[in-house]
Amino acid sequence: MSGSELEVDGHAIALTNLDRVLYPEAGTRKYDVISYYLAIADAMLPHLASRPVTRKRWPSGTEGAPFFEKTLPAGSPPWIPRFTIAHAADDKVYPVAQNAAVLVWFAQMAALELHVPQWRIDLSDDDGDRHTDRLVLDLDPGPDVPLTQCGQVALTIRDVLTDTGMASYPVTSGGKGIHVYARLPAPVRADSARAVAKEIASALEQAYPADVTASMTKAARPGKVFIDWSQNSAAKTTLGPYSLRGLARPWAAAPRAWSELSDPDLTQLLYPEVLERYSESGDLLAGLSGPRPSPSDGVVDLGAYRRHRRVSKTSPPRPAPASPPDAEPKTESAGTVVSLRPMLAVDEAIDGLDPQEWAFEGKWDGYRILASVHDGRLRLQSRSGIDMTGDFPELAGLSDVLAGRDAVLDGEVVALDPAGRTDFTLLAGRRRRRAEHTVKLYLFDVLAIDGDHLEGAPWEQRRAVLEDLAPWFDDVPFVEIPALLDGPGQRAVDEARRNGWEGVVAKRRSSPYRHGSRSPDWRKQKNWSDVEVVIGGFRLGREGARTLGSVLVGLPEETGLRYIGRVGTGWTHAQAADLLAELKPLEISLCPFLGGVDAPVASSATWVLPKLVADVQFMDWTSTGHLRHPSWRGLRRDKLPGDL
Repeated sequence: MSGSELEVDGHAIALTNLDRVLYPEAGTRKYDVISYYLAIADAMLPHLASRPVTRKRWPSGTEGAPFFEKTLPAGSPPWIPRFTIAHAADDKVYPVAQNAAVLVWFAQMAALELHVPQWRIDLSDDDGDRHTDRLVLDLDPGPDVPLTQCGQVALTIRDVLTDTGMASYPVTSGGKGIHVYARLPAPVRADSARAVAKEIASALEQAYPADVTASMTKAARPGKVFIDWSQNSAAKTTLGPYSLRGLARPWAAAPRAWSELSDPDLTQLLYPEVLERYSESGDLLAGLSGPRPSPSDGVVDLGAYRRHRRVSKTSPPRPAPASPPDAEPKTESAGTVVSLRPMLAVDEAIDGLDPQEWAFEGKWDGYRILASVHDGRLRLQSRSGIDMTGDFPELAGLSDVLAGRDAVLDGEVVALDPAGRTDFTLLAGRRRRRAEHTVKLYLFDVLAIDGDHLEGAPWEQRRAVLEDLAPWFDDVPFVEIPALLDGPGQRAVDEARRNGWEGVVAKRRSSPYRHGSRSPDWRKQKNWSDVEVVIGGFRLGREGARTLGSVLVGLPEETGLRYIGRVGTGWTHAQAADLLAELKPLEISLCPFLGGVDAPVASSATWVLPKLVADVQFMDWTSTGHLRHPSWRGLRRDKLPGDL
């Protein structure tokens, strides 16, 4: 892959040296960096927008010498947005990342790190009076200080900011420490934000002198976390959220949930992990950006920061430990407490499991859905965080059924054929095909009800609560709580096979609900082989451009998409036409598969942006790692490539 051209946001970008390894220790190529910035663009751009970007480039890879680049080099594409800043010697023209095309161009130039100031162009005036709508505190651990100590300091900063009414957001920096961002109540001058940040850092230094320093002097940092407040200055920049780091391995600045910062195994994240988390949970920094008020000198109450100087001079307070599985459920609002990420099962045989310890459920051939009703409003969310409320109008009445109650329920949306069997093909194709079917929501867990937060309760207790809700659904045709299967495991597997179900899920009766985790406390065993794949290309049929012949599919790996074969059966003529129409707008000129594909296949292939996930059934694997006798089942509109 010596060179190619990629069209992004209507701009053709020449790509060269795509096989150049920029991270030798990890084998990460320029192609992978480009793919990452393209995939994370929707999350990253709001946090870089309206800010001039300083780039740190590694043209020879991270084992070579880097350099900072502020101004746009000669010959830069004319479509790149830019902003001129007056300096003492001359004016400098900076690029501005307003779209994904700019990020791809940065990556092509081996600009791994993207640094921005906290002030925004659109909030500032022509006289260089810079205004910002956020502040940042950079927690830099001193020698031999673990990341977990930074996490504890970050949690303390969160409490300080909460006292003043400011929402805050943690980002593991991809380097040594943590960035804590806060959204200001109104835009302020950069020097005012710097003063606020310094006041916070100084207050914490006085409250916790053994753990925290606000001093720029390096001699003050051993054993402590340095809170760098200076990065709010108009002249300073900070590594942007989601940016890569130019280190030995491709770590990235990763937004985190506050609950993660108390984890004793807290670590920095590699970019594939960041992509996977984004596909599952969306942008955890979404609240940091949004519609903005007009510039002002917004007032921030520094009294709240000063009050922290009067607390006892001990180590930063640590959060309370998580409740054990048999703890009483928390009584908080279901609309704000429950993090909508489903618990997942591991692929592991269940036929020998004891029914005294395990419960057995059918595995349904549908879309995993978390259904929440709060203040009379229904929201259906896929395991990837996709809002699918509008996709299933048949379920809209769920909010009426639960009128007056708040709830978060876990289940599966399925399509039943006339014989009452779940059929994923009917579900995936129901938008375009009028085959007879019935859409239902199968419920199998309850995470919150009327303010009671149940995730820490054992499965057995949650199941009892769910069954207490069953009378509410007695006369509701679109909701069902399927009965459990009799154990032991082999008996449950046999029953699922007789009924033609997809398989069985076994759940440990004592297991709590672990949001977003794939836990061995839940195990699944399928009755046939199927696989979820990513489409990376297609070939036309014998009739030329009018028909789809096959799609080329792969599985995501840490360094890219691995080709596993072609799928060209299992769809109707109408389904193939619809799929071709959906693939056409995704055409790209670059093969997205690692190492390419066989020349005879590649010669007639059209490559597409690998963003569509599909479900494929197959007999087994060939000796070369390809699918044997694959058959199309349908698109997985509830999933993103990062989910696989």
